[in-house]
Amino acid sequence: MKEPQETKDPARGLVTLDAPPTARDIREATLIKEGDLFLLTDPEGNVPRGNREGYGLYVGDTRFLSAYELAIQGLKPTILLSSGHAHFLGAQVLTNPNLVTPEGQLVHEQTIQIRRYRLVRAAEASESLTFQNYNRFPVALDVSIHFEADFADMFEVRGIVRGPRPGKLHPPERDEARLGFRYDGGDDLVRRTHVRFDPPPARIDDDGTARYRIELEPGASSCINLAITVGTTSLAHDDTAPAAPRVAHTGYKEWLDNQVGVETSNTLFNAVLSRARSDLRLLLSGEPEAPFIAAGIPWYACLFGRDSIITALLYLAMSPEPARQALRLLAHYQAQKDDPYRDEEPGKIMHELRRGEVARLNMVPFTPYYGTVDATPLWIVLLAEYYRATGDLALVQELRANLDAALGWMDRYGDSDGDGFLEYACRSSAGLVSQGWKDSPPAIHHKDGEIAKAPVALVEAQGYAYAARRAAARLYRALGEPARGAAEDARAATLRDTFDRTFWMPSESTYAMALDGDKRLVETVGSNAGHALWAGIAPRARGELLARRLLEEDLFSGWGVRTLSTRGVRYNPTGYHLGSIWPHDNAFFVLGLKRYRQEALALELITALYDAAQHFPAYRMPELFCGYARSAFGVPVRYPVACSPQAWAAASWSAMLAVLLGLQPNAPGRELRIIRPTLPRWLQWVELKRLTIGNGEVDLHYQRVGDHTAVDVAAMRGDVKVTFVDTWDDEEPPVADGGAAPTSSTPTSPKPIK
Repeated sequence: MKEPQETKDPARGLVTLDAPPTARDIREATLIKEGDLFLLTDPEGNVPRGNREGYGLYVGDTRFLSAYELAIQGLKPTILLSSGHAHFLGAQVLTNPNLVTPEGQLVHEQTIQIRRYRLVRAAEASESLTFQNYNRFPVALDVSIHFEADFADMFEVRGIVRGPRPGKLHPPERDEARLGFRYDGGDDLVRRTHVRFDPPPARIDDDGTARYRIELEPGASSCINLAITVGTTSLAHDDTAPAAPRVAHTGYKEWLDNQVGVETSNTLFNAVLSRARSDLRLLLSGEPEAPFIAAGIPWYACLFGRDSIITALLYLAMSPEPARQALRLLAHYQAQKDDPYRDEEPGKIMHELRRGEVARLNMVPFTPYYGTVDATPLWIVLLAEYYRATGDLALVQELRANLDAALGWMDRYGDSDGDGFLEYACRSSAGLVSQGWKDSPPAIHHKDGEIAKAPVALVEAQGYAYAARRAAARLYRALGEPARGAAEDARAATLRDTFDRTFWMPSESTYAMALDGDKRLVETVGSNAGHALWAGIAPRARGELLARRLLEEDLFSGWGVRTLSTRGVRYNPTGYHLGSIWPHDNAFFVLGLKRYRQEALALELITALYDAAQHFPAYRMPELFCGYARSAFGVPVRYPVACSPQAWAAASWSAMLAVLLGLQPNAPGRELRIIRPTLPRWLQWVELKRLTIGNGEVDLHYQRVGDHTAVDVAAMRGDVKVTFVDTWDDEEPPVADGGAAPTSSTPTSPKPIK
C-alpha cells in the first residue's frame, strides 16, 4: 500500500492524505452501474451502516446512500446466490436463519425465500423484494429496511480528506410512503436522496428505518418495491426540481454490434473476452455529448487522462470510438495556463477530474489536476495510432493545435533542465509526489529503499516521449509537413541514443527505473523498463535481453510480471506498486515482446494471464492482484481493494488478442498488415468479423495447423487489402539524420486453410 503523506491546510482545517483507499476489503462486493450512477453492496445486497468498505450508492463522486440494510426479525438473511456482475441489473437470492416471531412462532431456517432484483438507470435505482413462504403454515414476519445518506465525498470515503464537513446534513424527512435525505453542501449545491415505497410500510422511524409486517400463507409470496432517486440543485434555487444525472449511452448489444466481432474455439477465453468488452461499456460514463470510459469502480469513477488514453490504445483493435472520444475530451481540458496548485502547465494533458464537493471547494486540486508526466506524450501516440487505424485525417487537422501544444509542453516544461529527458516534480501542496503510472510515493526508489528525489526522469516516460516524437513525425507528414516530421524523427533518434547510454544496466540486462534529481541512476529493478519494449526505444540487442529479463523468476510470478523484483528491498507481494501484478502493465509487455520478435515469451505471458483470469469472479480481471509466486498457492491472490471492473485491465485482452493475430492497421494506405500471427495451443481457431480499416472491412479466420497459424481472408468489403509482412511498419528506429532506417521486411504468404 502507499505510504501516507500528510499536509495540513489551516485555512480549510483538513488533512489530505496521499494514500490509496483505506477501505478494508471489497473483493466480494457486487456492483451495478449505468452512466454515472452505481451501487456497490456486500454479497447479500446490503450497504451495512458504518461500513468501511466504501459500499454505497454513488454519483458525481458523492455517496448518496451510505446504508441500505434488509433484516427479518432484526436478523440478517442468509445468502444463497448473488449475481452482481450483470452490468445494470443485480440479483440476490436469500433465505431466513432460524427465527422466532414476536408471537413465539418458530420458523425454521431456509423456509422463507427472499429474492432481491435491482435495476440502475440514469438517476434511479429500483428494487423488487419478494418474500415467499415454503412452510406448511402461515408466517408473519417483521421486515425492516434501514437507510442512511451521509453524502460523503469520494475523497472522504477513501480517507484522502479528513476533517469537519463543510456543509449541513439534515435529519431524514418522511411521510407514509417516502423517505428523504438532504445535504446542503459548502459548494452551494443541495444533494438529495429520495426513497419511495410501494406498498407503504407500516411506519418509518426517525432513524430512516422502514418497517413492514408481512403475513404469508403457505406457499404465498408478497412483494415490496422501492425506487431510490438522487439529484442536485443549486442552494439559491432550492425550490426547483433536483437535476438528475443524464445518460443516453448506447446499449450493450449496440456497443458490441458496432465493434469487431470475435469468436474463438475456446469457450472460456470467449467468456473472458466478452466480460472484458462488456465491462468497458459498463464503465462508460459522462454526459451524452462527452462520454468517456471511467478508470475503475469504485474509487476512480471519473475521467482520468492517462487511463483513458491507455484504455483507448489497448482497445483500438476492437473499436476506434473510445480513442476518438478520449482525444477530443482531453484536448478540451488541455492546460492553458501555469497553475502550481494543479501542477498545470500550458499544453499539458490532464490527469484527473473530480466533481464532488471537496473538489468544487478546491480542497483538492482535481478540477482538473495535471500531475502526470506521461499523459501528454501518450495523447500524441494515441492520436497517431487512431489515424493509423481509421485514416481520419479530419480529426488530426481538428486537433492540430493541441498536438503542437502537447509537443510544446514536452519541450519547455517536461524537460525543464534541458537534458533531453522527460521529468516530473510535484509543485502542488496537495498533489502527487510520484507522477508516473506508479503514482504511490514509495514506488520510485533506489536500491537501498531511499525515495528518488525529484525531478525524476522515469524510464517509461522516456519511452513514451520517444514514441510521441515518432508519432508526431508521422502525423506531420500526413499533414503535408515533411520537414517538421523529419525534425521530430531526428529528436527521437537523439533521445534513443542518449537514453540507451544513460539508463542501461549491463549487470541486470535491463534499464534503470529512473534518474533522480541529482542525475543518479535509480538502479532498482521493476517492470517499468518493459514499457521501453512497447515504445520501441530499445535497440534490437538490448530489447532481446530485456525481453528475457522480464520473465526471469524475480519478476515473473507465473501469473504475470510483478511491478518490482522480489530482490528489491521494498518488495512486497501485496504492495500497491511494490510487487503486485497489473494486467495493463503486462499487456504493454506483450505488445513490446511482439515488436522485438519474442513471440514465444509473449505466448508464455498471455497464457499466464489467461490462467489467472479463470480464478477471478466472472472471469473479470481486476486492476491488480498480488505478486505471490504461482507455485505458492496455485491460485492468484486477490488484492483487497482493487478496482473491479477497471478499464486498463479490461482493455488489455483486446490488445493481447491483436498480438496473437498480428494485427496492424494502415488505414491511410487502405491496408491491413498481418505480422507473424501465432495462436497459443489453447486457441485452435479465431474468427474476426467487421474489422474496419478506413472505409473497408475485413473478415478473417485463423487456424492452428500443427505448430503454425494459418490465416484465411474470408471476406473483404470496400477499399482495403490484406498484406502479410514480417515487421511492424515502424519497427526499426530512425537514424540520426531524421530519415528512416532501412528495413528487411519481406512479405510472406500464409499457409492456406484446406
